[in-house]
Order: sequence, then structure tokens, then C-alpha cells
Amino acid sequence: MKKVKHLFILVIGLLLLTSCVAVDEYIEQYKPIAYAPELTLEEVSFIDLIQEKKKSGISINNLYATDTGNKTRRGSGVIVKKEEGTLIHRYYALTTQWVVENTITLTVNISPTENVVAVVLNPKLNYDKDEDIALISFTSNKNLTPITLEPLIEDTNLDSLEIFSIATPISNGYFNYPTNPAIIMGVFDNRIVHGTNLNIGTLGSPLYLKETGQLIGINVSYSTVAGGRPEVLINEAIHINQVIELVKGYL
Repeated sequence: MKKVKHLFILVIGLLLLTSCVAVDEYIEQYKPIAYAPELTLEEVSFIDLIQEKKKSGISINNLYATDTGNKTRRGSGVIVKKEEGTLIHRYYALTTQWVVENTITLTVNISPTENVVAVVLNPKLNYDKDEDIALISFTSNKNLTPITLEPLIEDTNLDSLEIFSIATPISNGYFNYPTNPAIIMGVFDNRIVHGTNLNIGTLGSPLYLKETGQLIGINVSYSTVAGGRPEVLINEAIHINQVIELVKGYL
């Protein structure tokens, strides 16, 4: 009797297993297949452009003393010149006066884990909003890639062109992250108004044209509301022609 019972249980088990396999095969037969869309040539080109521009980005950490203790400012920057040496190279990078305020030496990260000491070449105690550009210099044995610093042709219309930035927000865990492509809303005097997503740590970062990768400005402000969250992405960069004018005596 026990043998019959065991045989019965075995048969039931085999039937259940067979039915489960059949159900799985049925589901697989009619389950829709999901395919990721292929990247367009434009998307591939933009990905390659980002990887190239990342080679020129730096993050900046400014630790300075005040009457109430030490404070820290974080920012980003972009390398614009290289003086090649036998073993050690000298680099020059752009950022903002706000980032380097209250000091003439600061820490620059050239990778998430590598940092060097930089010197501010044009420190200012007071400056107008259109003069918020700083030039810093540092040395390294690493072979870093400078961005070509060239002016835009006078009267170039930037309205509605797509832009993006590469910056290090919050911490070096986000070293040289690209921002979302966005539109230039307009150019007013020496300031480019745009809508890419800037936040803490991104001031001093480069503003690039998405189509060509040309450096067209340095980000100097971003919109915030109570709590530090952006209400509308209305951010500003100083126009590259004004940037060049401000640092031409130091390069």
C-alpha cells in the first residue's frame, strides 16, 4: 500500500512539473520582446564629445579661515592651457572668483582621487557680476587635456542653441558629470542665460555648445528657491569673449 501511495505522489509530482514547464513555455511564446532602440549617429557623436570634454574638467575645494572658523567652498573649472615640461607640466584653468574667494591657494582634483595645490593668479576682493572669472594655475606630471580658448565671432547669435556643461556637483563621487542638454534663452550684455541643471559645486564649470563642443562661457550663477531647490532653471554663464578679455594678461 505504501508503494502505491509513493507511486501516486510521484506521478502527481511529474504531472505538476510537466504542467509548469508547459505554462512557462506558453508564456515565453507570447511574451513581447523588448528591444532597446539603437543609438542614432547624433547620439553616438554626443557621447563621444562628452568623453572628450571630461578630460579637461577639474573640481575645486577652497578651505578658508573666517572669524567663526574654517569654511569650504566647492566649485568646478576647466583647463585652458598647458605648458609642457620634461616631467612636470604647468596648467591653467578657469573658474569663478566666488569659488576662489578669500584665498590664493586651494585644492584642485584632476581625478576623483588625485589632487594638487593650485594658485589663484588674479584674486579680487571686489568685482562686478560680469567680472566673476578667476584663473588658477597648478603643476602635475599627468598628461591633461586643455580646451581651446577662442572667441566667438562678434554678433554670433546663440539664442535657442543647445548647450551642456561638465561639472562636479556635491562631491568628487560625481566627478566631471555632464549636465542635461538645454536651450540658451538669450544673451544679455556679457551673460548667457540658459536652462541646464546647475547646483552646488557646478559654479565655474564650462558651458559648451552641444553641436560643436566649443567653449562659449563659464557658469557663474544658478536659480534657487527656499530649500535650495530650483524653481525654474534660469542659470547664467559669462560669455567666452568677456572671459578671454578678463584673463588675457595672465595667459
